[in-house]
Formats: sequence, structure tokens, C-alpha cells
Amino acid sequence: MNIVDIIIKKKNKQELSYDELSFAFNSYLKKNIPDYQMSALLMAITINGMTMKETINLTDVFIKSGEVYKFNKKVCDKHSTGGIGDTVTFIIAPIVAALKIPMAKMSGRGLGYTGGTIDKLESIPGYKVELSKEEFYNQFNKIGLVISSQTDKLVPLDKVIYSLRDITGTTESLPLIASSIMSKKIAAGATYIVIDIKYGTGAFIKTKEEANEFSEMLNKIANHFKRKIRTIITPMDNPLSSCIGNALEVIEAMEVLKGKKSPLKEVSLEVAAHIISMAKDISVKEAKELCEEVLNKKEAYKMFEKWIITQGGDLSKIKVSDKIITLKSSVSGTISSINALNCGKLAVKLGAGRLTKESQIDYGVGIKLLKREGSKVKKGDVLAELYVNDLDIKLTDEDLKLFTIK
Repeated sequence: MNIVDIIIKKKNKQELSYDELSFAFNSYLKKNIPDYQMSALLMAITINGMTMKETINLTDVFIKSGEVYKFNKKVCDKHSTGGIGDTVTFIIAPIVAALKIPMAKMSGRGLGYTGGTIDKLESIPGYKVELSKEEFYNQFNKIGLVISSQTDKLVPLDKVIYSLRDITGTTESLPLIASSIMSKKIAAGATYIVIDIKYGTGAFIKTKEEANEFSEMLNKIANHFKRKIRTIITPMDNPLSSCIGNALEVIEAMEVLKGKKSPLKEVSLEVAAHIISMAKDISVKEAKELCEEVLNKKEAYKMFEKWIITQGGDLSKIKVSDKIITLKSSVSGTISSINALNCGKLAVKLGAGRLTKESQIDYGVGIKLLKREGSKVKKGDVLAELYVNDLDIKLTDEDLKLFTIK
């Protein structure tokens, strides 16, 4: 088999066989083909798509590239397709675990302009994101909640492809996203899977039609591998939370768990309710009431602390930059929208995300939005605070185009 022939075949919109997919992707994993050839194949897939058969086959190739975890009880997992300021995992995981529903999750790093759960967890000093299979099982059995990065042995193929997609403009391919998500969920032993599909300017998926197509794709993969799944489709034109940036987002999630009102809370309750509804076989309404109960009693926050401490983290040592630039309104009016994509781009420019595989993240930088959509503002009002590592950072008018005021 020849990688060039496989690239040309996909360039010509032809279906790749299981063997061709296995050869191409496993050859890359073994470093038998270079980045530039895999990048060409990923771009051909991104432009021309994949059939459902190809997508299921690629998911299987990913799963079989490494270890598969098995638990002696039913396990819940959740995934968001990514959005700007999406810190839902930090809120729903302790809610679900506080209700005695076991949750084991493998999370990813930042992709494109959306932050990654693992990058956010690494902003907590001491938190151990890399766990061996034995450590993963031990923490799961100890407290019923564990979130780690992929080990080198679990879906190793996805790990290397994920990094390459991030810097080759191939993050938005639905089949590649579907294979990436589902391979990790299945290999990590999930019984019940809830996928929060974001669409809009601040998400990889731009339209509701694409979101529906993606939902159908995920359901077909889950059915093929005999997993129970629910998909929730939510718009993502505005950032989900008031903070964009790793440490800033963790701090905001903690505030929500302590009782702060936020759009983030409502989205989190919705996702958590679906997980609990599946696991306990009750209505979503009943499940939501249980979620609110553990939030109000601070049981979810106590579980959050227990989880972070058990995994080595020290919440008292989270730091954000003390260098702040204020973004002021140049006009009076009402904020009609906040451009989530531009917020994500600016956060990356400040150092909160990666532009290359080798980029180092600054966990303390980011953006705090002080006004939301619908807020009335006067000229000179502070709209946002930019947490930076260099007060002399060069920012253009385009970089700062976050708010539309009418």
C-alpha cells in the first residue's frame, strides 16, 4: 500500500477501505510517514468528507491503536464539541459524582481557538493530568470521579492526530471530530455518553444543520459500538462564561459551584440532568431538581474540592496575571452581541492557547468580560479586562473587536 495513492484517492472523493485507513493512520503513529503527508490526507478528508462507513471504520482504527478500559460498574462520560469559555465539565462532573453516579473522563487539550479541559486543569498547581491505567482505576474506585488526559497507551493514534489537526487547519472536519470523540469515550469504558454539540460563531460547528448532521453521525457510531448516547444541541455565538483563559475559567467554575448565577450554570445543569436522567432512568426534570439540590447544599463544591485534591491539585495556588489592560467602550448604547470567535483568537494571542505544536501556554492570562449581551453601556465604560504577561503587548483594533454596540 502507498500513502500517496491513498491521499490521491481521498482527494478524488473516493471511499477509503478499512485497510487503507488502518495503513495510513497506523503508519503515521509508527512515524513511518511524515507530518506533511498526514496533513495532506487530513486536509483531503476535511474538504471532501467521509462516508458513514469510513467514519465508523476510522473510529475502530483509533480504538484498536491502544488499550481499552473496562469497569465493573456502569460509567458516565460527557463531551462538549468545544466552545469559547466552555467550562461545563468542571461543574457537571462534581454534580454527577455527588449524586453517586460514577464518572470517568479522558479530556483533551485546546484545539483551534477553543480551550481544552486538560490545559485548564493544568492551571491548578500539582494537578496530575497524566494517570496510568492503575492510577485511573484507583481514583475512580476511591471517589467515583476521575478526569485525566489520554495516556500514551489509550487511543495513542488520536493523540498524535489531534495535535496535528490543531495546527493544520483541519479542526473542523465532522468525521474527524466524531472519530476522535467516540474513540476516546469507547476506549475509556463509558456506558452512558452525553455529547453537548455547540454551534455558532464560537464553535467548530457553525450552523444548526451541521449540528444535526453531527448528532446523527455520533448516534450511528454509538449504536455500532453498542453504547447509549444522548446529544444536546446548543447555540454558541456568545462566550459561555464571563472568562476566557485557563486559570480564569477554573476560578469562575468554582464560583458557580459556590452559588454564583451565570449562563454557565444553566447550561451545566441541562447537561448534568441528561446524564443523571440516563443513569437513574428518570425524567430530565426530576434529574435537574437533584442537580439543583446538590448545588444548593454545596455538596457539588465539596466533591469538586475532593476530586482536585485527590488528583494532587492545590486550589489555593491558582494564579492569574496581575498585569491588566482595560477595554473601554468608545460609544454609548446596548451590547447586541459578543463575538465568541474573536474572544478566542484574542485569548490565544495573549498566550492562553497554542498556535503551533510546540507553543507553551500561559495559564494566568485571558479575558474577563464585565458586560454581557443586552447590557447598556456608556462611552468610557470598561467592557472587559485583559490579563496579560506583557503590558506592552501589541494589540490591533481588529484584535479588540469583541463587542457590537448599537
